[in-house]
Amino acid sequence: MENNDEKRKEERTTAELSSVEFCVNTFALAYQFKILETSPSGMSILIKEGSAILEHLEEGMELDMKYYPENEAEAPKILKTKIMHITRSDSDRLRGHFQVGIQLLEDF
Repeated sequence: MENNDEKRKEERTTAELSSVEFCVNTFALAYQFKILETSPSGMSILIKEGSAILEHLEEGMELDMKYYPENEAEAPKILKTKIMHITRSDSDRLRGHFQVGIQLLEDF
């Protein structure tokens, strides 16, 4: 897991997708996380430090994730997604969380 030394070069925007839900095959519970921001190459979610799901995530892991759009009238979609990074946040606003970068491997 990385330390957050702001290595991002792409502009970030708020997400058109509201949240993402997934489970890891080694962990039976499904977790749902708010999508924090998006960029042309991916998105990020916040996971609280100490959350059990962190022990089951690895960079490079590919998972089927269910994406919920902001518009609740639209149906959620399950898409293959890759974990790009797991970075401890040092900013005051996000202290006590990990920012997890995810990238869609399929078109939404």
